[in-house]
Amino acid sequence: MKFLALALTILLAAGTQAFPMQADAPSQLEHVKAALSMYIAQVKLTAQRSIDLLDDTEYKEYKMQLTQSLDNLQQYADATSQSLAPYSEAFGTQLTDATAAVRAEVMKDVEELRSQLEPKRAELKEVLDKHIDEYRKKLEPLIKEHIELRRTEMEAFRAKMEPIVEELRAKVAINVEETKTKLMPIVEIVRAKLTERLEELRTLAAPYAEEYKEQMIKAVGEVREKVSPLSEDFKGQVGPAAEQAKQKLLAFYETISQAMKA
Repeated sequence: MKFLALALTILLAAGTQAFPMQADAPSQLEHVKAALSMYIAQVKLTAQRSIDLLDDTEYKEYKMQLTQSLDNLQQYADATSQSLAPYSEAFGTQLTDATAAVRAEVMKDVEELRSQLEPKRAELKEVLDKHIDEYRKKLEPLIKEHIELRRTEMEAFRAKMEPIVEELRAKVAINVEETKTKLMPIVEIVRAKLTERLEELRTLAAPYAEEYKEQMIKAVGEVREKVSPLSEDFKGQVGPAAEQAKQKLLAFYETISQAMKA
């Protein structure tokens, strides 16, 4: 156990010296701070696990001292990180000031390059336009030849199609007449069959129509016979009444005339 305690002490001593800061590399300050904090945390965790393995009875005081040493180491690391913060900010400002001249030179070079490249760009465009024009002159005759060839082929095709179209048009007219010739007998057969069926229906319905006609004539005669006496009786009754009404109206008119003269 004493050997374990001695090894732990050597580990802590080595750990505090194992990651020296690089004073000659201030640009890596933030990386050094992060790595140092991580390393100290790992060392503290490993040492604390080893301390926990020691016997409390025999090494209780020694464990307390080692634990305190680990806490002091952690506090020292935190204090160191805080103390380095102003230097980090100062270094950032110094870096910006130090590179201002360089940045100005770079912007100046960029502007000079732009000024120098502008004529080159115009020359490049001119060369490209020249090449495209050359390509167009080479391809234009071929394209025109192809178009003319297609036009010639279409004209030849149209010339071949025109007589065929005319022949088909004449053939269609002939075929229509031929079709009509073949169709008319069928139409005549259908019409004759329909006429025959209609005549059969008329023949079958004729007796019923005659019977219905005779019944209507008989019914009309009977109605006339029944109405005629009533009409004569009505005329006989209305005649005297109408004459009496006429006499009364004449007398009433005469009375009014006499009254008007008086």
